[in-house]
Amino acid sequence: MATEQPRKTADPRDKDKMIRQLSLVAYLMSVRGRKVDADSIRLNVEGYGDVDQKFEAFTRRFFADREELGSIGIEVEHERDEFGDGDVYWLPRENFFLPRVEFSAAELMAINACLQLLGGQFAYSRLLRLALQGLALGSGNRLDDPVTIRASVNLLSSGYDSEVAARLTRLESAISRRKTITFDYHSMGRDAAEERRVDPYGLFVYRGDWYLAGLAHERGDTRVFKLRRMTGRIRYASKSEHDFKAPEGFDIRSYASQEPWQLGPPRGQAVIRFSPLMGWWARNNLSHCGSVESDEDGGAGFTTSFSNPHELCSLVLGLGAEAVLEEPEELRGRIRSSLEKVAALHEGEPPRPAPAAAEQPGPRPPLEGEAPQVEPEHFSQLARTVSYLVDRLDGSEEITMPMATACADLGLEREALEKDLELLLLVSASPGVYLVEAYVDGDELRVTSHPEGEMMRQPVHLTPREARAMILAFDLVGSQILSGQFRSLESAREKIIAAAGGLDELAIIPVGETAREDFSICRAVNRGLSENLLVEIEYLSQDSGALTRRVVEPCLINRTKGQWYLVAWCRVRDAIRTFRFAMMKSARLLDEAFTPRDIDLEPYLADPRLPSGASGARTAEVWFSPDTARWVLELEPNTTLLEDGALVSRIPFFSERWLTEEILKYQGEAVLLSPESSRLRVADTAAGLLSRYSRSS
Repeated sequence: MATEQPRKTADPRDKDKMIRQLSLVAYLMSVRGRKVDADSIRLNVEGYGDVDQKFEAFTRRFFADREELGSIGIEVEHERDEFGDGDVYWLPRENFFLPRVEFSAAELMAINACLQLLGGQFAYSRLLRLALQGLALGSGNRLDDPVTIRASVNLLSSGYDSEVAARLTRLESAISRRKTITFDYHSMGRDAAEERRVDPYGLFVYRGDWYLAGLAHERGDTRVFKLRRMTGRIRYASKSEHDFKAPEGFDIRSYASQEPWQLGPPRGQAVIRFSPLMGWWARNNLSHCGSVESDEDGGAGFTTSFSNPHELCSLVLGLGAEAVLEEPEELRGRIRSSLEKVAALHEGEPPRPAPAAAEQPGPRPPLEGEAPQVEPEHFSQLARTVSYLVDRLDGSEEITMPMATACADLGLEREALEKDLELLLLVSASPGVYLVEAYVDGDELRVTSHPEGEMMRQPVHLTPREARAMILAFDLVGSQILSGQFRSLESAREKIIAAAGGLDELAIIPVGETAREDFSICRAVNRGLSENLLVEIEYLSQDSGALTRRVVEPCLINRTKGQWYLVAWCRVRDAIRTFRFAMMKSARLLDEAFTPRDIDLEPYLADPRLPSGASGARTAEVWFSPDTARWVLELEPNTTLLEDGALVSRIPFFSERWLTEEILKYQGEAVLLSPESSRLRVADTAAGLLSRYSRSS
């Protein structure tokens, strides 16, 4: 028999809304769907029955609790009492409990794999862990199913920090409540912080950074804001319940699929011609943002709208001789002027930079341990903790389990879980009828059952935020990493949306850079990785600028800074190499197994881009003009600010071709200072490309 524990006496925490709300739900569930009046609720629910509380005060508190529960999808139904003067209330089981979701073992493992891969660096890791506990409970499986996959995901952009995580929470609330917000925003165009008043429509992720799309009142049009450029506090513009309605037909996905040259009001159409070497690349990577027509020789013509001429010209110049902009003429003239400027700046001696500024921009402190988190709704956390503990009891009167296990399963720090357990001692289905008790004894957790708690064994349904977190996790890693080993992720995705009662498309956070890689390539590489089979890839080398065929032994898949990489043993080079998925034209699984080599993959987990050549990395010293310095500061951490506002950055590189094309992208606002041999290559390349943009062509 369970040892009797002293029941905590009532104290001010009896009025805590979490205790009150969970007790309200427990009471409504305990009456098995029977409709009850307000007086019954006031007398039977912990926190409502204070002897000195007036009925009007109870009513205000009860209505506020109902509204807050409704905001996370728990709707307390009501109707007029045909035999009385007021309303009666009830909570249908389907409004609180998760409908049984029949996940296959493969589906559950795929979901769990997302959690394992994303780990603590995902802004929604705790939400994902909490939701997954409910899904595992609902399907009869547990989270200790083994998952083995050689993959790594680096989601953290250089601008992700605790402030961005806090903004996500605030912005999600503003979006769901349709509240106009104000915030200070660092405008890169004017290099100044300005107050913005915005109707927030939706969030999206693009190449590792978080963005908000919404109506900018100052511009009278929809604009996109990078969260890391927001400063100070996000404030509600009014005290109204709702301030705006999203425009008819607004689709946040269209913003996530836009490329940098398309952000802003459209200015025209451009046509770019790709060489036979790069036609396939245009089809694979640009079809989402324009029309691509194949040429007979394997090349392609790409037509796209553009808003930002600088970004579109950067795309073309960054591809060197493999792309030419055919129209409009105004952009051809811009490229012509840029190439003339680049060629002139790289002839003769390099310019002498100004002295270093006295004050240098401080680097962002590196994130240590788990990334800052978007916290789950406290009510859902408490409710799932009850379900988790009752499930672990599994009909026993008392169990003892490691505290560390409970913390890991629920995704909570020990201190947070201890505080929640104290709250749960005060939650009841009616006076004196408690759900579960759990006491911490050193490193152990002692859990005692109560008969009424068994009704909470069924998992609580997913909140909209939890469902969004799970869908976002799938979209971040699913099609690339899990396409071969776990083929049921898409069906699991649909089941989760259904279990959440459907999701408004505006509520789903799209990911801008996923689904760019060819699915058949991902599937072949993943199968090779999981089954130790050789893979033959056709790869565009940045060193030679040629397509080569390689037979590789896949070792690791890694995602960093919005790009996917394969680390593999290359049988052509007889050494380890890194291959970017976007540069793979094809991948074919071979019917030949290999024995995995004893390779230290730790350096590649940190940055898969380094081992891309036979020799070590070289360092280039690059000067950036004051006009472009503020953008460079977001991208290049190893920089020195100069007195005149310019920057000098030291950039590691393996391929001179890559370095040349990087300099060309800046259209004369970047000058290579060293090495000297690379300066000559930049000058020659720029001069050679000029012939394509002569006025008579």
